[in-house]
Order: sequence, then structure tokens, then C-alpha cells
Amino acid sequence: MKTAQEFVDALNAKFGPQGYSTFEVVEGGRKFTKIAAIHGGQRSVYCFLDADGNVYKAEGWKKPARGIRANLATLDMSRVDWSGGWLYVR
Repeated sequence: MKTAQEFVDALNAKFGPQGYSTFEVVEGGRKFTKIAAIHGGQRSVYCFLDADGNVYKAEGWKKPARGIRANLATLDMSRVDWSGGWLYVR
């Protein structure tokens, strides 16, 4: 995976059939691309991506939390869950 859309497609392929959430790319940021999760008609930020493919946990709707959590080039999709729990620092 190298692009935000490829990441979203992988999330939808993994979690869409199970009925958890659907995911979409939200355009508009200068530094970050926002990935939104849609569940039950509600939309929330799932994570942020930068131009280098680094993944950040969302601090809120407008900005990411500090610290890179993963990179799309090396991301293991078996770690990824629909709720974003994998984005927390351990």
C-alpha cells in the first residue's frame, strides 16, 4: 500500500463485509489526509496520513496526535482493527 485510497480500500475490504464501518478519504488538509470511519450514519476521524505515508492517531477532527504510529509501506493489516485501537502507543 502506498496511497491513502489503497489504505481505505484495504480497510473496506477487511471490515466492510463484517458490517463494522465503512471508510473514506476526506480531502482538504494541507499537511495531512484525513481518513474517516462511517458507522450508523455518524462520521468520525479514523486516522491521519501525511505525504510520506506515515499514519497518525486522531487527536480530534482537525488534528492528529503526536507521534507516528505506522507507515503505509510497512503496515501489517493483520494488526489493524476497525476501532483504531492499534493506533494507541503501548
